[in-house]
Amino acid sequence: MAYFVVSYDLIRNKDYQRIIDELERLGAAKMLLSQWLLDASNTAQEVKDHLTPFVDDDDRLVVIEFSKRPAFTRMFTTGADWIKARF
Repeated sequence: MAYFVVSYDLIRNKDYQRIIDELERLGAAKMLLSQWLLDASNTAQEVKDHLTPFVDDDDRLVVIEFSKRPAFTRMFTTGADWIKARF
């Protein structure tokens, strides 16, 4: 199992619900407004490829794999709980 940060910027057509629904379906936890934590048995490229259909062509999407406990201040509770459960 690998840990990922998924981050996005929706540019013109701000249809957040499409990507939010898919991230929630995958079990991701929201940590900031447009950043989520996800664990998956995939590579960062595979996660990015999976999520690309849920954003528009002009949007930005970044998937970063990490292995050490992130440091944070005032993250959404769902993200903080996700980190506490894994580290």
